[in-house]
Amino acid sequence: MTSSSSSSPSVSANVQYLKSLDAVRQRSASVYELGQQGRLQHFTLDETKIVDVAEFVISLITRDHGTIDSVPTHGRWRSYCVTIDNQQRDLVSEHVAQWRAADVSQWECARRIIDLFVVSVLIDAGAGSQWKYQDKQLGILTRTEGLGMAALRMFESGVFSSSPTNKFQADAPALIKLVDQQLLDGFQVSDENLLLGGSNRAELLRRLGMALNQQNKYFGGKCACKTHPPRPGFMLDYLAGCAKTPETVGIDDLWEVIIEGFAPVWPASRTQLDGVSLGDVWPCSVLNINTNDQNSSSVDALVPFHKLSQWLTWSLLEVIVRLGGLTVKDTHKLTGLPEYRNGGLFVDMQVLKLDEKDQIRGLAHPQAKKVPLFDGSDPVIVEWRALTVALLDKVAEIVKQKCCALGDVPDMFLGRVLEGGTWKAGREMAAELRSDTKDPPINIVSDGTLF
Repeated sequence: MTSSSSSSPSVSANVQYLKSLDAVRQRSASVYELGQQGRLQHFTLDETKIVDVAEFVISLITRDHGTIDSVPTHGRWRSYCVTIDNQQRDLVSEHVAQWRAADVSQWECARRIIDLFVVSVLIDAGAGSQWKYQDKQLGILTRTEGLGMAALRMFESGVFSSSPTNKFQADAPALIKLVDQQLLDGFQVSDENLLLGGSNRAELLRRLGMALNQQNKYFGGKCACKTHPPRPGFMLDYLAGCAKTPETVGIDDLWEVIIEGFAPVWPASRTQLDGVSLGDVWPCSVLNINTNDQNSSSVDALVPFHKLSQWLTWSLLEVIVRLGGLTVKDTHKLTGLPEYRNGGLFVDMQVLKLDEKDQIRGLAHPQAKKVPLFDGSDPVIVEWRALTVALLDKVAEIVKQKCCALGDVPDMFLGRVLEGGTWKAGREMAAELRSDTKDPPINIVSDGTLF
């Protein structure tokens, strides 16, 4: 196990480590190693079935894209590539074309899409199987597609903007003043159309507004007049200033903006260390029990995931590259996303088997229906998510060996595997095995801020 206390670092060094991308992969790998040794607390790992998952993923890539290099990377942009009247439409590109025709600069177009994606991703936690969104053009949408479209329609109507001249932005004043009902109305929530964690999503956006005000370094912008309110899109200006070579930045520069700039967004009740709220970081009891280090502290048992932060990073990469014209290096540091579609795939395909005692406990949850249900902080969920991160790397490696035999590996490879891909495979497997709800094999109580 990677132990951050073996050299007695300061607490601030522990905080820095637990916020890093390296820590996500390393701590998850530590849990996976225990699975290989049969020492997990809640799951049994069957590595012989990983190749079955990889073959299924490859079959979907072949079916839908032909080759891996034709698969777009995983990100929010995909939610806005839709079919309307039997025609494929890219709603993001259409907006950019309209803005450019109105003499909006390419740089400002990139800022606007960053604004949209940040808001859209932050309110993209699991909606539940009951909620639906009725779009005038697309009809009924559910889950992430519905949440994404609702966010776009609110963005188009200026819900997130305080500017009298530009409704196509998200800025601090408007987000801070956002009331729950505005968001609930935008999501079409009613007594007959309930959305999990609706009010918590509104609180996240208000906290986003406060974060934008507090983190002027990243979101204050570089305009000479100094009158524009802070916006997520101004991170593009910050990143341009980080370029060590012309128009080239590192993934660590972008990750700093996401993990530090948006740190005030996460609820203070989450795991804290030295008074710092760590976000999507959780104690994993199997690490504490199995450690041989007598000097180990609870810090060693913390596993970071930063799922929404990484989902946001994957999403913004595409905007920064395609619209901002920047090159981003070292994207291989990003990990797969430990959410219920990716994780559910490994349970449904029997790579992971939930222990019977936990199966019984999850089914006994008062809100459980046909599959076991657990709170997001439950040790079952933490262990499951850690295993998912490690298993996604295993699947991606097999896909690379089989699809890139000549050594020509496309950039952002893992993002393509996720999109092409494991996330889709998890959804299709759930629909096949549980056609009535299409739920994952293990459900998570959503508060609107975690998944």
